[in-house]
Amino acid sequence: MSRTEEAASAVQRALMACVGPGAAEQIALAQVRLAWQETVAAAGLEQGSMTSRLVRVLAGTAQVEASEPILAQELNLRAAPLTDEVNRRMRGRPGATIVLTRVTVSVARSRSGRSL
Repeated sequence: MSRTEEAASAVQRALMACVGPGAAEQIALAQVRLAWQETVAAAGLEQGSMTSRLVRVLAGTAQVEASEPILAQELNLRAAPLTDEVNRRMRGRPGATIVLTRVTVSVARSRSGRSL
């Protein structure tokens, strides 16, 4: 185990001791969100105002919100290779216990609109 891996494992153990049993789930979700952001950035899928965010993971299915319909369409077209790349990026990361089986994409509601 490298020094980086040892340090990461120590941080994970300390967090779980401080935060409690829910910490492992939160760490796993944070790892998959980070891997998602790294993957879409590396693929050049986030530019300008077009962004996506992984909202939740249920039974291996990542639920992603895209800021624009055109981005949602592109993410849907590339869902399988994006899923594979996210899983590849998470291998060996401390606390990364989630394995994605698929991605579903929706368009996020505008947060700037008026509500009734």
